[in-house]
Amino acid sequence: MGNLKRNPKRSKEETYNNKEEPLPPKKYAYRKSRTSIWMVLIFLAISGILIIAIFITFTPRETEIIENYDLVLLDYTIWAEENYDYNYSNPVIEMYNATLNVSSRYDEDAEDGLILGFYNELLGKSVGHGRTFNIDVSIDLDKDGIDDVTNNDALGYGFPEDGLLYNKTIMINYKILAIQKANATIT
Repeated sequence: MGNLKRNPKRSKEETYNNKEEPLPPKKYAYRKSRTSIWMVLIFLAISGILIIAIFITFTPRETEIIENYDLVLLDYTIWAEENYDYNYSNPVIEMYNATLNVSSRYDEDAEDGLILGFYNELLGKSVGHGRTFNIDVSIDLDKDGIDDVTNNDALGYGFPEDGLLYNKTIMINYKILAIQKANATIT
């Protein structure tokens, strides 16, 4: 024991007469790791949130559809077929943000109703719907709603007072922007 170095802060007896028994090693209880359980729970929570978000996003909502006498805000353009060259040039009537009362010309309660073909097209549609369609020639000189030539419903501009579109096949392009139900207040 001749070359033992000692700590100068300890007494000589402590350094050389260390007869303390070493402590027994700590006993560890075996515990199963819960990391995998937490990972599964987090995965299920995130999956549930995503499923709910997808369900809410793609669930069809009840939408208002156009019925008789509703006020409809829409953009529309009307052409005579001979002026319509599929690039939207030469419109006869071009209206943006126009509010129309959805009623037929042949409806006694309507002052300035729509031509029957346009009226029929709008019924049952909802906001955001739009398309381009054509209405064949109609002649209705007696204004009874029946085409004088074909005895079918007069869907087009059948009155001579209609000027540029009388007795012509017409093209209409429209998009529905808003609907106000009949007898409803604007909010």
